[in-house]
Amino acid sequence: MKKLLLILIIIFCSCSSGKEYVMPFRNLGYSGERLFPIQSSESNNIIRIWVNNGSSIDRIITVSNDSIFNEQSELVEIGLTKKGKRKFFNQERKKPLNGVANFFKTMDSLNLFQYKSQENFKFTHHQPFSLYVVEQKKNGKYNQFYFYTKFPYSNEKETKFTFLEKFIMNEFQWEFK
Repeated sequence: MKKLLLILIIIFCSCSSGKEYVMPFRNLGYSGERLFPIQSSESNNIIRIWVNNGSSIDRIITVSNDSIFNEQSELVEIGLTKKGKRKFFNQERKKPLNGVANFFKTMDSLNLFQYKSQENFKFTHHQPFSLYVVEQKKNGKYNQFYFYTKFPYSNEKETKFTFLEKFIMNEFQWEFK
């Protein structure tokens, strides 16, 4: 009986050591969970927003909706700690404040496929600014553009870019670290 118990313990311990489990379907570029280029993603409706608010943390928001994984949204944070000595990576599911369907409805109403990258932005010495890179893919169409804003909000004139920034900040409300 002791030998049988010892053999079972050895079998269970040896089966679980040093193996990396593969989830082949989740590794496909179908889901918005991976930071694969969305242009090559199999997801039919996906938006990714890269945000740098002038800090040591870059944020990546991905919202997707497809027939296999349904609605998904997440926030990835990559950066340095406050003292700048340690790098960190944080990934969390984070739904838009008004839900994924309303998020896509608003983004569709903005007609982002017509947006081009911002050409004229006046950088001011000692004035913080933010950089946003927006990617969208829907029904085989793809667009990418970038824009800058002054951040935190100032007396900046309302433009389509400042509206988009305020919408993103309101929908996702991340913690500034």
